[in-house]
Amino acid sequence: MKIGIIGIGSIGGLIAGSIANNEEHQLILFTNSEIQKFELVTNGLTLNILEKNQKINIDPEQFRIYSKNEKIDSEWENSCDLILICTKSFSTLEAADISKKLISNNGFCISIQNGIGNENIISSVLGFESVLGGIITHGANKENSTTINWAGQGEIIIGKMPLTKINNKTLDEFTKLLDDAGLNASNVQDIRSKLWTKLSINAAVNPLAAICGVKNGELLTPQLFNCASSVMFEVLNVARESGIDVPDNFEMVDLLTQILTSTKENKCSMLQDVMKGKRTEINSICGQVIKKAEQLGIPTPINSTLMAIISEISISHIND
Repeated sequence: MKIGIIGIGSIGGLIAGSIANNEEHQLILFTNSEIQKFELVTNGLTLNILEKNQKINIDPEQFRIYSKNEKIDSEWENSCDLILICTKSFSTLEAADISKKLISNNGFCISIQNGIGNENIISSVLGFESVLGGIITHGANKENSTTINWAGQGEIIIGKMPLTKINNKTLDEFTKLLDDAGLNASNVQDIRSKLWTKLSINAAVNPLAAICGVKNGELLTPQLFNCASSVMFEVLNVARESGIDVPDNFEMVDLLTQILTSTKENKCSMLQDVMKGKRTEINSICGQVIKKAEQLGIPTPINSTLMAIISEISISHIND
């Protein structure tokens, strides 16, 4: 199978390394960074599986790597059976344009990104029939341009959007590909519930951790946990009013506790972005919740406050 992965950050690198390690598929990678491309071509890709104290070195011969402005070789044009978009949400349209050059007539594209709405952006370029959604809960961080630390085992779930035209056999084939790569994969017929569930957790964790400058575990303190829960409840309320079947609040509190406990030493992606003066994904997390809530006439004061604060922090850090 020919597979394209767009965005070689911590998650994209983890997926790329896991698939390449099987040596069963042809793999093409896309990065925004010319430096990362050069280093991957020179050194290959390394996965550090921290829980097993194991290191996997992927030879650069196992993949092709392009930077975003390079012309794609004819052998790869419109040839990919599967494309995984793993970029930041604000780069989704650019990633979709690259995908259009790669995807085969019968190919499919899966968004493995934070927030909601990415699938619609991709669909505006590729068509709704060929786009799926996905979530990933594996813990990963990028040590450098070519080294990914696999910090915690999780899962990857893929599934259909309402207008996706994919048969179950093909969906199962993609799931098996990811599962054989060691990513603990499964699929669902409608991914929207999973996307909103993950969104509610992201909204609860990322902005608060970034504002307070704390690791995930510190959000378990009573005051911060109450605030995180309130953010989450706002998101879940919007989901339910949108007709999305999400777990009840009691189940979600248990899930939030479990995630904060299992990732207690982790610095979330939004905190890392703020610390590095980078653009955050607040618009695709709280911003999308607020937008949907406004359409439904539902107040979301906590999400609105967190978005305003993160937006101001990001502007200040970038200007500095």
